[in-house]
Amino acid sequence: MEVPVYFEDLVVGASFLSDEVAIDHEEMLAYNRRNDPWPFHVDEASAAGNPYGSLIASGGYTITLMYRLGHQIYNVPGRRWAVLGASEWHLKFPAPVRSGDRVRLRITIKGKRESSRPQRGHFDLLYELLNQAGNVVLSVLVAGLIERRPPA
Repeated sequence: MEVPVYFEDLVVGASFLSDEVAIDHEEMLAYNRRNDPWPFHVDEASAAGNPYGSLIASGGYTITLMYRLGHQIYNVPGRRWAVLGASEWHLKFPAPVRSGDRVRLRITIKGKRESSRPQRGHFDLLYELLNQAGNVVLSVLVAGLIERRPPA
């Protein structure tokens, strides 16, 4: 039986952590080549001369990792958050992601507030993708909507 997580279940300050995933070089390159083929994303020689010193992941690929790891938090066997969607993102890439890095996602509930519609509420979540050293490589403050618990 699946138990939904509703607006009423969100506790401001609570954090959730995903498992760790290793950045696969070939997967990263394939994404970069198809979607964001700047030389520092796809050409080893060119990337060696850039300020990062080596190939780095595209921002789009990094966001894909955030989504992938987020499902470990939102959709686990027996529990699914009743998220209706996000309406606003404030996005930062404070450090690069490289092949071989290991990353995990931390989601922290930063705030919640009532909605003018009784069947939903607003939330503010902070997504932080952390590398193996614990450094934030992606930070997204997300404003979104979640279902309220239906009346009994």
